[in-house]
Amino acid sequence: MKGCFFRRVRVLLTLAAVVPLVVVTGSVPASGAPGGGQSGQVRILRDEYGVPHVYAASLTALFYGVGYAQGQDRLWQADVHRRLATGTLSELFGPSVLPGDIFARQLFGSEARRAALFAQASPLTHAVLRSFTAGMNAWIEHAGGTHRLPAPYAVFGPPRAWTVDDSIATYMYFANFFGTFGGDELDNLARLQELIARLGPVEAQRVFTDTHWLDDPSAPTTVPASGAVSPPRRSKAPVPHLPAGTERTAQSARAATAAAIGVYDRLGVRPRPASNAIVMGPRLAADGRALLLGGPQMGYSTPQINHEIGIHGAGLDVTGMELAGWPLVPIGVTAHHAWTLTSGGSDNTDLYVELVRLQAGATAPEYLFDGRWRAMDCRVERFVTGDQRLCETVHGPVISPLPQTPTGQTTAISVKLAVRGLEMESYDAWLDLGRARNVDEFAAAAARAAYNFNLFYADDRGNIGYWHIGRIPVRAPGDNPFLPHIGTGGAEWQGYLPFSQQPHALNPEQGWLASWNNKPAPGWVNSSAGFWDWGPVHRVTTLTNQLRQIRPGTATAGTLEQINRTAGWTTDTPSGSADTVFVSTLLDDLLNHVNVGADPRLPAVVGRLRAWNWLQIDADSDGQYDDPSVAIFNSWWPNLISQVFADEFGTGLDPNVAGNLLARVIGAAPQSLPLAHDYLDGQTADAAVTAALVHALDQLAGRYGPDPAGWLQPAARISWAALPLVPQVPDTIWMNRGTYNQIVRLGPGRHLWGENVVAPGQSGDPTSPHFADQLTLYATWRYKPMRLDLPDLTGHVVSTTRLRPSD
Repeated sequence: MKGCFFRRVRVLLTLAAVVPLVVVTGSVPASGAPGGGQSGQVRILRDEYGVPHVYAASLTALFYGVGYAQGQDRLWQADVHRRLATGTLSELFGPSVLPGDIFARQLFGSEARRAALFAQASPLTHAVLRSFTAGMNAWIEHAGGTHRLPAPYAVFGPPRAWTVDDSIATYMYFANFFGTFGGDELDNLARLQELIARLGPVEAQRVFTDTHWLDDPSAPTTVPASGAVSPPRRSKAPVPHLPAGTERTAQSARAATAAAIGVYDRLGVRPRPASNAIVMGPRLAADGRALLLGGPQMGYSTPQINHEIGIHGAGLDVTGMELAGWPLVPIGVTAHHAWTLTSGGSDNTDLYVELVRLQAGATAPEYLFDGRWRAMDCRVERFVTGDQRLCETVHGPVISPLPQTPTGQTTAISVKLAVRGLEMESYDAWLDLGRARNVDEFAAAAARAAYNFNLFYADDRGNIGYWHIGRIPVRAPGDNPFLPHIGTGGAEWQGYLPFSQQPHALNPEQGWLASWNNKPAPGWVNSSAGFWDWGPVHRVTTLTNQLRQIRPGTATAGTLEQINRTAGWTTDTPSGSADTVFVSTLLDDLLNHVNVGADPRLPAVVGRLRAWNWLQIDADSDGQYDDPSVAIFNSWWPNLISQVFADEFGTGLDPNVAGNLLARVIGAAPQSLPLAHDYLDGQTADAAVTAALVHALDQLAGRYGPDPAGWLQPAARISWAALPLVPQVPDTIWMNRGTYNQIVRLGPGRHLWGENVVAPGQSGDPTSPHFADQLTLYATWRYKPMRLDLPDLTGHVVSTTRLRPSD
């Protein structure tokens, strides 16, 4: 899309980016030993899957090579990412994506704000980002001069120069996307108002309490009960008295946020609450070496959000995944340890209702805080549709419309993030995860990270560890964490939980640790809603059920492959939903409530479901799941949810909350929280469960015919959504697994081994042989070798690029 909305600003390259280079590309004989290189020289060795392994003696040369290699593989994707992050996407695609631009500039601030944060970063981070910028610009210049720019630039014109700010903004965008949680207050308020309208204020409050809990003691945890970290549990808080006009303001803010998320979704960045991880200690392993599985689930796109890189030299020796636009390996392997992560889910974001006014002649709106009116900190930002004023309060960015003409008291919504101001300190910490020499240094780096993740570690000494990292705010006594907070000063955070009090485990007696975004530890309270309402029904049981069956001295990398495959094939409801896996915790209890005498079909159906292995598999590739049990369960479930909960919630009940609420209704979780409302309306659980199953059988018979053997549900598919002007790769069979998967066996020397898969492929260039060469591997549960060091690369280098940045 061009025309009046297309604007290209030529930015002069900084001195650090104007770097002459010499490029020599050629094949290395299969028997040759790669590596080496003089100080200042960069070698980019590419293996048979196109993965770049960058070698250099100095830090500046090393990350110059990283920038150059990333530009070769993912320039167009990096360009889209930086525009998402800096709020300039509409300069390419017009005002239809403007909501994403506005939200990004609100949330991450101005370029001047990021420059101030960068000024406080460590010398290491300065060198990394400046050198990466120089390398990226060297590739942009080289590609432009040799007609090798990606095809979209033929439509939009050549890319502007890369800047340090582009990398900082891209890092902040993705770190916030996957490492900040909560901020659900407006959605929760809307749910409460709907309940009040349907049930009246008394019953509505009871139902709201049932669906928004802080700590369910029956929820599966990553940290075993014997090693729990248990901060004091907060008591229930009253519903706050919100100022007049809050409902209207909340609706505007929700609409703006939803529009921004829609833009991100169109570009393959989806807020899927996903990722799994496993570490196993030496006691379980067949060879006495620690094992690690990493499976970040970050959305399906072409190219996918992740790519692989090896970074070797100047104190770094790490191979792993990287995101286009910023030089950091958030999940990786070094010569001595490996790590992975999952999104943490702990509530580190709050929304505040500000009392606002705009007086005649004032240059900015004012807000009431601590008894006096204060001017908002405002700036004017230019968008393709014109200038817009963006403002902040003491809490953070204002994300709802502000008055443009003089007005009396009204309201606005601001967002407070625990990470704000600590973004670059967190970047420093993430760099140090790959530079740590032992578990203590790794833990020290983890303690400095502000974003919330579950961090898993294994090393060649046999250590395995877990930390629930990030800044977790301590809220004011009596403040209701689920609903909007009053911004006048009475609901301020009281500080942050010390890192020593956050969930962690090291070498647990059970010999393993696992997460699939579940509750981190017993007693851990959380006020993030929906998927993050941790209860007894959780998909992590598909991992833990298998891990508990492993006998000491038997586990191998193949064991992790099998666990990953079994979990990935376990039926989710509906199929392809990823985060709603109910069969592994609820099917047996549901069957116990079926009155098989109520319908002549029930004995056979119940017998079939009891014999089912819970898997949804299309072994013959006919487009249908092979076992009718998939269709039976996935038809039974929505009928049951509707029958039990429709009168309270209509169709607005979060699927995860529905599963956990149903477990409490049918008595499947006796250690869970008691219910405050009667959802069965006097009916027995047996009657409700049986009636829903009978209705499902009627539906299936009407759809497929009377013989259950023919009730074969269509198999769900993965659609690899393409970036603009990038061709789409074929759909693949649905698997509930990491977008990137990494399996590592830790051990000294040749005992270090890894495999991974990065579908569709390493390259974002459709003409490259590595654009989709890992798609079939992914679709068939296969992996490729990770080339972790020079001996691994010997015989597998297909090209070498030599660069020599000038001094």
